[in-house]
Amino acid sequence: MFLSKIKIKNYRLLINTELCIDKDLTLIVGRNNTAKTSVINFIENVLTGQKFSYDDYPLLRRKSVLALLTKFIKNDITYETFCKKFPKPSIEFYIDYSSESEDELLGALSPFIIDILEDNNTALIKAEYCIKTDENTLREYFNNCISDNKDVRDTCSKKFKDFLELKIYAINPKDEKDFQEKSKEELIGLFPQYFISAERGLGEGNNSKNTLPDTVSNYFHQTQEEFEEDKHIYEQIQKLKTKIKETEKDLQNTNDALLKELIEKAIGFGYPNSEELQIGVNTDIDIEQEITNNTELAYFSNYIKETLPNTHNGLGYKNLIKIQIALASFAKILKDRSKACIPLLFIEEPESHMHPQMQQAFAKYLIDFINKISNVHIQTLLTTHSAHIANTTDFSKIRYARKRRFDVKFKNLGDFAEDNEENIKFIKKYLTLSRCDLFFTDKIIFVEGASERLLIPDMIKKCDKEKLFDSQKYKLPAQYYSLIEIGGAYAHKFIPFVDFLDIPCLIITDIDPLKDSKSSTVKQGETTSNSTIKWWYKKIKNTDEYKLNSILLLTNEERTIRKCHLEFQTKENGAYSKSLEEAIRNANRAHYDIDNNANEEALEFKGKSKTEFALDLISNYSDYTVPEYIKLGLVWLNNVKVLS
Repeated sequence: MFLSKIKIKNYRLLINTELCIDKDLTLIVGRNNTAKTSVINFIENVLTGQKFSYDDYPLLRRKSVLALLTKFIKNDITYETFCKKFPKPSIEFYIDYSSESEDELLGALSPFIIDILEDNNTALIKAEYCIKTDENTLREYFNNCISDNKDVRDTCSKKFKDFLELKIYAINPKDEKDFQEKSKEELIGLFPQYFISAERGLGEGNNSKNTLPDTVSNYFHQTQEEFEEDKHIYEQIQKLKTKIKETEKDLQNTNDALLKELIEKAIGFGYPNSEELQIGVNTDIDIEQEITNNTELAYFSNYIKETLPNTHNGLGYKNLIKIQIALASFAKILKDRSKACIPLLFIEEPESHMHPQMQQAFAKYLIDFINKISNVHIQTLLTTHSAHIANTTDFSKIRYARKRRFDVKFKNLGDFAEDNEENIKFIKKYLTLSRCDLFFTDKIIFVEGASERLLIPDMIKKCDKEKLFDSQKYKLPAQYYSLIEIGGAYAHKFIPFVDFLDIPCLIITDIDPLKDSKSSTVKQGETTSNSTIKWWYKKIKNTDEYKLNSILLLTNEERTIRKCHLEFQTKENGAYSKSLEEAIRNANRAHYDIDNNANEEALEFKGKSKTEFALDLISNYSDYTVPEYIKLGLVWLNNVKVLS
């Protein structure tokens, strides 16, 4: 059995959100402030029975709740109506137990199965924060708030935790009116959980949290039963403890004798006399505590038999080691569980201080490591900002957190893979070879090649100096965009994907004119060899006839599909160019000694290296003019809204 899905309502940005959970690993990706960690926080809060804070209540819901409260205070609505209309924070857990055999005990899940029909193999559990305050108490809270909305808000903020109580229900998935109230203990028993936070103390000092000494101390004090599979280690620890006790006794006797002699020699001021209690010494030496408090990581060299202190140990390795030890601790906890349950492991941004290769190795072997240390199946939810971890994870396990204007939706990349078999193989291969920056950006620029990749950032600066971005408070240079080199032959394969992710994207490509299946000037061209332009034109015009004259006449509106915009060379200085290099020569004719009346043939780029052309332009002609089609595309990207 496993947790297959959760639905969250009214928690921070999670207004009405559904998240599909993978049987093994669910990787939650997305840009900052997209409620990735909020999902984990809410599950953890519910499973630990924490009170609900006003700070966690959605901004979108607060206005309506305060209005409801005001109506209740003024007796415009009844207490029952207020409770009924109050938007409750809640989470629903969907458990799939279809793989369990009929004679197999369901353990901790049993109390939550209230529909025993053979055709049902899903259990539904709802944890909901309900109004618990009675009518009189609620009125007392707001006695002095009738005429002041701010007072209502302030009182609500202070008393919100007292308003609500957590209730647990087992619900019939086929009939939501059929439910039974359950205890928090039953829910906790079903979902043992462990949280590894991104804010781990990686130092070894006394002010650090979760330091290695803490971990060693916990390990040192485990019982024999907890070392059932590692009896040799337990025996060695007992030998160490015996040796410590013997050493403590010898040291204490020696220390007491030395200190007593020292104190007796120092006494000469009339105290103590024979009638008073005599001064002695009693030293409490706790070597075991010293060992656990002063154990730290170190480097050992087999070559020269020397050590280096913990401070020389990389933070990435410390992070990795502590995650491994934390996972082992969770595995130990699960050994005590005799009933069937669904353990949940939450790991928040494990990439801290890890270099890219270490991040990839971590993601690749995480589930193998968990399965190795535990004989109980653990479901893991992992949040990340690492493109390297995302690269290593199968599409079916990735959930993309897409922030909208007032809430967040989680998109299952497995769904896209099923519906887009044509493109998915290429996208997977490209993202494996490149970086998954698309998961962590606000906007995307797809470009043809190296020249665009080198020049576009500089062109953005130039457009900004020309004040082309002034229509927006936060201009394009300050926006989070990713520049991805993909080429005109492949950019269209990404369009359905970025549309699925709902990320605004600009495609800058070349006309690539053809005549009689050979490259030509735009003036002589009959069609185009550019696959992306063909894909786009077919999408807009619903035709397989790609006449170049018609393509050149596409309007600005026709170059936009939802949040995706296409730009290629336009007519400038009376002529068309067919590539970025030619467009730059066309817009900067004086620099390249091209006559103002020259035709398209004179614009042709005959250099051997496009990269050298781009570098030469930046180095030797910094005041060059940006081609018109580039400006049009960048202005569109500057103005397009991220949130919908």
